[in-house]
Amino acid sequence: MPALTTNNPSSSAASSSSASSSGPAARTTYEPLSSAKGPAGSSNPPRVSLPIPIGNVALNTVNDIEKARSKAAFDPAKIEEVIRDGRIDNESRRKIIKTLDADEVFGDWKKRMLHFNREQQMAMSHKACRRLLDIAERDEWDTQEIIEAAISLDLQSPVTIHWVAFVPVIMSQGSPEQVERWGGRAMNHEILGAYLQTELGHGTNVQGLETLATYDEESDSFDIHSPTLTSTKWWAGGSGLTCTHGIVQAQLYIKGRRYGPHLFFVPMRSLETHEKLPGIVAGDIGPKTYGAFGGLDNGWVRFDHVKIPRDNMLGKHAHVKKGGEYVKPPSDKLSYGGMIFIRSQMIDRTGWMLSRGITIATRYSLVRRQFRDPDAKEGEIERSVLSYPSLNRRLMPLLAKSFAYIIAGRRMRILYEEMASQLESGDTTLLADVHVASSSLKAYCTKQSLDGIEECRQALGGHGFSAYAGFSSLFPDQAPTVTYEGDNYVLCQQVGRAMLKIAGELQRNPQGANVSNTTDFLRALATPNAIPYTAPQTAEEWLRPESWTGALRLRCARRVADLQAEITQAGRRFVDLSWDCVEVAKSHAEIVVNAWFTEGVEGDAQAYGEEASHWLRKIVALNGLTSVARDITPLALPAAEGRELAGYKSGQAVLGPKSVLALEAAVRSLVEEVLGQAIPMCDSFGWSDWELGSSLGRKDGRVYESLMAEAEGNPLNHAPKGNSIDDVGRYTYSAPNGGKYISHTFREELEPLFRAAAARSGEEPIKGSGAKL
Repeated sequence: MPALTTNNPSSSAASSSSASSSGPAARTTYEPLSSAKGPAGSSNPPRVSLPIPIGNVALNTVNDIEKARSKAAFDPAKIEEVIRDGRIDNESRRKIIKTLDADEVFGDWKKRMLHFNREQQMAMSHKACRRLLDIAERDEWDTQEIIEAAISLDLQSPVTIHWVAFVPVIMSQGSPEQVERWGGRAMNHEILGAYLQTELGHGTNVQGLETLATYDEESDSFDIHSPTLTSTKWWAGGSGLTCTHGIVQAQLYIKGRRYGPHLFFVPMRSLETHEKLPGIVAGDIGPKTYGAFGGLDNGWVRFDHVKIPRDNMLGKHAHVKKGGEYVKPPSDKLSYGGMIFIRSQMIDRTGWMLSRGITIATRYSLVRRQFRDPDAKEGEIERSVLSYPSLNRRLMPLLAKSFAYIIAGRRMRILYEEMASQLESGDTTLLADVHVASSSLKAYCTKQSLDGIEECRQALGGHGFSAYAGFSSLFPDQAPTVTYEGDNYVLCQQVGRAMLKIAGELQRNPQGANVSNTTDFLRALATPNAIPYTAPQTAEEWLRPESWTGALRLRCARRVADLQAEITQAGRRFVDLSWDCVEVAKSHAEIVVNAWFTEGVEGDAQAYGEEASHWLRKIVALNGLTSVARDITPLALPAAEGRELAGYKSGQAVLGPKSVLALEAAVRSLVEEVLGQAIPMCDSFGWSDWELGSSLGRKDGRVYESLMAEAEGNPLNHAPKGNSIDDVGRYTYSAPNGGKYISHTFREELEPLFRAAAARSGEEPIKGSGAKL
């Protein structure tokens, strides 16, 4: 435990200080907050250096968080070991984090990046790529360890895109010969790739892409061409300045016939000189909103009749024979395999991103005290702001969502892998289900996570607006997820269309329709008692899993019934029902998350242990109940004629007023119960202080010391160290003249302004300290 932990005069922290006899709150020396970072000998460790009393408010933050942690009813490490079992094992992950934390480039990386302009961010991104790969070679990291390190750095860089988009598409869409030819070179970083799909004029509508890949029979090659302004490839990370090769999505034409979008492996820059190859022009598209992805060269690219060999078309599922014969894939949707793969990998990532925000918000809200309870006696300490319902009702459901998306996301990955394995043998049975599930969850979880992260920041009050809160990269990095790999609202339409299709199949052939455990709720449209349900009348009844699970399933069935009625009764076209599909997709996603979250917790119950499983089940319940409460209208509102579910009469609601009130009581009681375990639950995510990069989310609770130390060390408060990029953003701690620095730009710009103004007025310039106007 760090020093400054208590306001007890007999504590070791108090006895070791140079405080006056007034007690430990008056101490004016401070222990380091971490080890020194940056080039050897360049700085002292972060700490408060001004000789000021710490005071009881700052002292008690450590006590508060340790007290909350001591009340853990389970071992957080057991949960961490299970949920961190991802790309690599948790022990290896920790070693990587420790290596990055101690590295001369990456140790203070997240703090320094706050001070870089766009050009500096891009330069540091390239330097980071080189440094990362040097470390990987030195420490013999494998592919997954390199990816883990890049993601842990919050480094949206060309090498990140190379690993999360370029390499997986080659491996999943290339023929065995192509994988052998290009995959090894890509994995050894002999080439660096980008994935070029989106265009200036088209994004989610892949069928509308304008880039052409025309087969030339005479040369037995493809001609890659950008025929219009809007066919310019746009947004592809790594394509602007860096990549050597690209996977290009283009419309295949053979002898004047269009075969739709296909993938092509296109060399873009010379491996010797890095000059763009003939017929190719490209560049960076510019800064992004919120300053996001500053170190990533999202680019624009144009092709002017670029020739590539015929076998550069990725040919695992479809290919073109010499002479122009087209061999079609088992399913047209296989061309979207790359997008489905990336979507399937996004779900647990949204949970991890949200878990960072909720960890910071929960820890800080616990130690932040404001106002005494109205019934408190004079002199009693102020309340933890986390104890206020106006705050904990915002945060605890987000804690539940974090676990839900992480654990459900693991199931999404497994389902994709099962589908990919089946596709190897030409079996497309799982393709439609994976497409719908990945579309539904991507649209829902990305938006919920983005909104949740911002809610966490707002919950921090004024300090949440500081970059030291830890949200400066967290929110911007999550922001574009609602758009890329399919705009969320377009994906909602795809989910709505799928629900209507499955519902129609069930009506025509109830026994033979292909449904899964995430779509069989649609039987309730035509089959009475397909979802047996008794409306809960008390909070206790709502805590039964069948109560919220049945409600989620019935609600989505009602939403689909409404969608059907809009077509069959109101005569509206499906193309005009895009807004109606949004709630269908949200409701469907909540069914899937609830089902997979529950399965995940129960499936790993033995690994979690009895105590941890008990509390995770409460988190499952909190997520389920708040999901029901999010949209109670379809359940509480009587169904109009033609929109009722089978077994329910027209004008009959699923839930009555008493059930709705009981639901609120159940949520309230669960929030209060989970609140006592909030700190251990956040510890279960396993985030290190270096990963969070947050003064407010420190594990030891020393938030006020950290904020003050960072403010003291802020580069703007000290003379510039030099003109090299290695000097930008370097903090100076424990400076002998701390808090006394005068900016040279003030001397050059504002001081002459004041003197000139005084001269014009005929007044003498103000002189001396303490001078008065």
